Amino acid sequence: MPGFLKVIFTRAAVLYLVCFFTIWRLLDYHQLAGNAVPQTLSRLTPPMDYFSEFVDRTGPYEEFKLMDCVNYHKAVAQFFPFQKAEAYGMEAFCYERLGRRSLAEALYRQSIASNPDYFWPYFDLGVLFYTRAQYPLSSEYFQKAVQLNPVKTVVLLTVSKVYNDVRLSKQTGKGYDFLQGIKEGRVEAHILLMDSLLKSGDHGLLLKTALVGINEGLDVNGVFYYYGGVAAYNLKYYEKAVELLQIALQKDPRNSDAVYYFGLCLKVAGKQDMAEAVLTKAEFLHKQGIDVLSPFLKARVRFF
Repeated sequence: MPGFLKVIFTRAAVLYLVCFFTIWRLLDYHQLAGNAVPQTLSRLTPPMDYFSEFVDRTGPYEEFKLMDCVNYHKAVAQFFPFQKAEAYGMEAFCYERLGRRSLAEALYRQSIASNPDYFWPYFDLGVLFYTRAQYPLSSEYFQKAVQLNPVKTVVLLTVSKVYNDVRLSKQTGKGYDFLQGIKEGRVEAHILLMDSLLKSGDHGLLLKTALVGINEGLDVNGVFYYYGGVAAYNLKYYEKAVELLQIALQKDPRNSDAVYYFGLCLKVAGKQDMAEAVLTKAEFLHKQGIDVLSPFLKARVRFF
């Protein structure tokens, strides 16, 4: 075979092989991409036990481990678009613990945009604003949180890869009780909402919120009755204030704030001697350092 023909056939064979493998790679793209998802997530997945550690801890965190979790959930959001709300929420959760609160706030908003029925990002934005003493904004987000249908969040969590990761990381083997978590979260959201409304001076909405919570059976140690009583007092509904504050004190007689407002109601009613005695008791309880409300107002972001 002449040399020039040999060169032509060789080049043709090479081009044929290149075309063949190019077409094969294109046809097999979806399989390759499918394989890339578990491989990428596998490489990025932090140790499972650390999920439960950084979710439960309240102390300092290791920045590198938290960033591992951030990168993992970025990948989850990329590969599982229908779970972006949970992934963005977990990213925000990590950044908040790293002290990067502006970025956490932006990601919580992205979480809400991805799924407006998801409870926790509303709750956590409320916490961020509450801890900055931006009470009108915290009121707005806590109110949105408590108005959501909790069943939708529970359903979301039961099928969520992000939450299953956390559940599998628990050493007890019992997993997280998502239903109990959402119940606790709704009670916390109501209490922080009421405190935000009190500090914002919105007594009308405060009274309404307290009464709704009482009717739903959410009251804890008379806290809802206390806020309702304070709202009624400021609205000059003195009989209603006395009624609510008395129940609050029946549930917890150590509530010095409830004692104080009850004394003010007695003063308005013209019962000066009794009012002075009650106000003296309130002052005594304050000096003893008894603060019934403080444990309910330790706002922190949560993920379930």
